[in-house]
Formats: sequence, structure tokens, C-alpha cells
Amino acid sequence: MFDWLVWLAFDLFFLLMLARCVISWFRPSHYHPIVKWVENTTDPILAPIQRILPPWKTGGLDFSPAIATLVAWIVARVLTEILP
Repeated sequence: MFDWLVWLAFDLFFLLMLARCVISWFRPSHYHPIVKWVENTTDPILAPIQRILPPWKTGGLDFSPAIATLVAWIVARVLTEILP
């Protein structure tokens, strides 16, 4: 019944993570309101992962968006299984 709501939340989360990755590739001005909003929204989610697995330990690559997306996907799957 609420499966669509869980997957909608996951899709929005995925789009935010994708936007964060694209922003990091192009390095636009961090003062732009959209860039600032995306960074402020995703930083609380990515910061704990980056503390555990900092980019300098992985050859300069930041895997935190991929890990966060994988965890969110697992949570969405579990929620859709337990919700009626």
C-alpha cells in the first residue's frame, strides 16, 4: 500500500546522491544556492561514512555516495517487505 511512498523517497534520495556526485566532478561555486542546498542536505548522511572510509584510504575516490545509496536501497527493500 505504501510501497510507492518508500520508493519515491528512495528515488529522491538517489537523485540527491547523483546530484552530489555530478557537483563534485565539476566543482562549481559553492555559493550557488542549489549547490549549497544539495551539499547541506547530503553532508549529514555522507559525513559518518567518510569518517569510517575516508577518500585518502581508497585512492582518492569517495565511495560514500555509493555506500549511502546501497544502504538506502536495502532499507527501502526491507520496508516494502514489512509494510502491508
